[in-house]
Amino acid sequence: MGSTTGFNDDTLKTVWRNAMPKGQGWGVEIYRGARTLKAFSLADGRFALSEVVVTEQQDESGRTGIRSARVDVMQPGEYAESLVRRLSAYEEWVQAEIQRGTGLFGRSRIPEVNGDEQVVLCHPYDSQRWEWVEALVLNAARQAFVRRWRGGHFVAFTTLALDWRGESALVVLPADRAGGVRAITL
Repeated sequence: MGSTTGFNDDTLKTVWRNAMPKGQGWGVEIYRGARTLKAFSLADGRFALSEVVVTEQQDESGRTGIRSARVDVMQPGEYAESLVRRLSAYEEWVQAEIQRGTGLFGRSRIPEVNGDEQVVLCHPYDSQRWEWVEALVLNAARQAFVRRWRGGHFVAFTTLALDWRGESALVVLPADRAGGVRAITL
């Protein structure tokens, strides 16, 4: 979201309230450079996709874990195209893992999100392999959104958060952050 021109105050509040993933501890060295994607809906029928990166910056007190966000607001058709474009941009090994991980009929092995439920996934965090986790979530969200024969639906997701509380309907945590919640291990 390069410019906020043309967005009403309610939309801007929703975007900035939802753009960042939840949790404390982003300043830990292992998360430096980490990226997370977060999708959420807006009241006017559009969707937002936030890309957040943990920067090398420090605040005036010397605290690390400063995050930078870029938010794109899209119409439903643009959102679907964005998911497909992002999925096709992953490296070959990620593409191969997605193919292997989608089962016999090409369906994601990530459980469907229904109604107000939340699906919490976890995986040991490894900065070199987390894009595989991210791609699995994007693929599941894309499949749910474009499903025609059973009625597609939007799934709010976060590909990396440090706390599940108050997070998206589909959220992935590093395995060491999944204590206290029933999480499905990827």
